[in-house]
Amino acid sequence: MSEVSTEKVAGGIFARASSGLVRTISTFDTFYYCLVQLAVTFVLFNVAFWVFYPGSNMEVATVVALAAALFEGVTYGLFSSIYPRSGGEYVPLSRATKPVVGFVASFGQTFWQAFGTGQNCAFAATFGLAPLLTILGLQLGNAKLVKLGFWFDSPMGWFVVGTTMILLFSYQLYLGMGTYFKIQKWLFSLALAGYVVFLVVLLLGATGVFDFQANFDKYTGAGAYQQVLLDAQADGVDLNPRITPQMTMFFVIWPAFSFLFAVLSTSFSGEIKNVTRGQLFAIPLAQIFGGILIFLTGLLARLSIGKEGILAIGWVSNVLPEKFPLPYAWLNSLASIMADNILLTIIINVSFLILTMYVAASTAIYATRGLMAWGIDGMAPAWISKVNKKHHSPANSVLTVGVIAIVWLAVFSFTDWFSAVTLLVPMGIVFLVTTFVAAIFPFIKREVYETSPARIDIAGIPLITITGSIGSVIMGWIVYRAIVDVEYGAYTPQGAVMWIVVFVAGAVWYYIARSVRRKQGVDMDARFEEIPVE
Repeated sequence: MSEVSTEKVAGGIFARASSGLVRTISTFDTFYYCLVQLAVTFVLFNVAFWVFYPGSNMEVATVVALAAALFEGVTYGLFSSIYPRSGGEYVPLSRATKPVVGFVASFGQTFWQAFGTGQNCAFAATFGLAPLLTILGLQLGNAKLVKLGFWFDSPMGWFVVGTTMILLFSYQLYLGMGTYFKIQKWLFSLALAGYVVFLVVLLLGATGVFDFQANFDKYTGAGAYQQVLLDAQADGVDLNPRITPQMTMFFVIWPAFSFLFAVLSTSFSGEIKNVTRGQLFAIPLAQIFGGILIFLTGLLARLSIGKEGILAIGWVSNVLPEKFPLPYAWLNSLASIMADNILLTIIINVSFLILTMYVAASTAIYATRGLMAWGIDGMAPAWISKVNKKHHSPANSVLTVGVIAIVWLAVFSFTDWFSAVTLLVPMGIVFLVTTFVAAIFPFIKREVYETSPARIDIAGIPLITITGSIGSVIMGWIVYRAIVDVEYGAYTPQGAVMWIVVFVAGAVWYYIARSVRRKQGVDMDARFEEIPVE
């Protein structure tokens, strides 16, 4: 196991004996992070855009996406146990293959996670704050609240709300992961409780306790619900399409947009107490738990609002918005209307606000650890990896990511360069590369594999090879579908250019950094033969 020897590292290949980070994160904290990063609230997309996949079965697509993601999750959990350091895919890929592969993958992943930090802050305003105020405004008969809600769901509202959020959780991260996870644990737990209330509201609607159609008409006028159905049908929408396996498989990429990202807890592997098995437990369990929530949400939405209702509302609100009588067609807004209760409106929408806000915080964590890992290896200025001695946090990388996130928040808010799902393609490519490399790892690094915690064989075949092979095939299909699926909208001319530019920029950065270090007398080849300092 000399290739990953920590003793050799301590001998002087790296400029310091310790990164300064400490192992304070429990397996439960890791599980919570994975569940946060999984973005349960993105189920709103599934319901809102289901109509564009006529004949798809939402629940079956969710189960298929979850099963597919579990192969990726187990693979990441095993791979991270071999190289238990913070930095995400960077350390395993740069040590298992060519360093340039690991750096370019990490550069892309870190860039898009920083972009996602800003974007997800905007989503928090769109999914939580705006529906909260507009629906409350309707229920209270207060036009000013409705107007304020619309402002928060405007470019300037996104930027103001997002900047405030970025500053708040950047400060939490500066105080250290221990502090961050304490705050996240309580707020996220309260938000999850609110999400359960949301599911109960949908259940009560499905059992007839709440009458969605009646309350929809109460706020929008007699016959408004039926008019939405008629408008959709007049526009050519089949509200009772025949279920087909093909359309169901096409729809899989929507729930996959949530499940695939749970693996990004590998960004802080070097800070987890149970380093050999923490990720292997936390990632799949979070995917399963989140999968149950998303499955139940889709099922109960269909039963409480009705299949015809969901399809008609989805079409009219997206294609004929001038004919949709409510401010929002997000499922949490519809549930609030269905319950027709001010307290439930507050609970449901505040929970969506908090859940989505912490998705943004989780993406920021990944980006900070990516930058720090580059600094430790010498692929970025050393100051970026400096750790605050009091809080054991990478203060400079936290500051840098906060600034970058605000810049990308502005780009997302004030331009139309990127769609909401642009980042799935480049990040999916990194998932694909990682699962593939993990699959062949036992054969290209046999000595390391034989002495690693990942050595689990089934019928003589490494488990990581089985899960990695299946996972890479699935990831290849998902990336392909994300590119060619017009309804999904990941592909835009500007977005496609940015995919290429970011990966090329990563390669250019890599070779410039190596050249600079070579002139400084640093043996980068020797450095990449070892695992970084802990």
